Amino acid sequence: MTQQLYGIGTTIYAERDGAVLLLKRAMGAASGSWYLPGGGLEPGETLEECAVRELYEESGLRPTGPLRLISVIPMFVYDVDTFLVEFACSCDVGDVVISDEHSAYRWINPREWREKFMSDEQLARATSISKSLGQTSQTIRNGLDRYLQSL
Repeated sequence: MTQQLYGIGTTIYAERDGAVLLLKRAMGAASGSWYLPGGGLEPGETLEECAVRELYEESGLRPTGPLRLISVIPMFVYDVDTFLVEFACSCDVGDVVISDEHSAYRWINPREWREKFMSDEQLARATSISKSLGQTSQTIRNGLDRYLQSL
């Protein structure tokens, strides 16, 4: 009998002035793609500590309000079945300073993000490129939809 192991990570909707922060990956399989700040849970870390650490490491920002749990989504990330725990928080102060993992950042209205970059047409286009990309895009949109419902 084989044992199924899962990775655990977090993503965070960093909010400011009605927008959320997206970071453009500069390396790896997702190079050139825009994602929320986030990453893998380290030993001994709580999910909240992971979210705050990843936000700071990737953007230089710290939450200025409490973390709100948005959802838990399954995702296949870097060849590992993973559960991503999504949080949201205010980040009302500080300049974004991206890490070497990223090449750019943008603040975007989450509804605009959904309409322009996560529409049915965009998902179909991603799926036409690869089934895996389409599944990843659908999973991200499902999380975004849950976030939008929380507003």
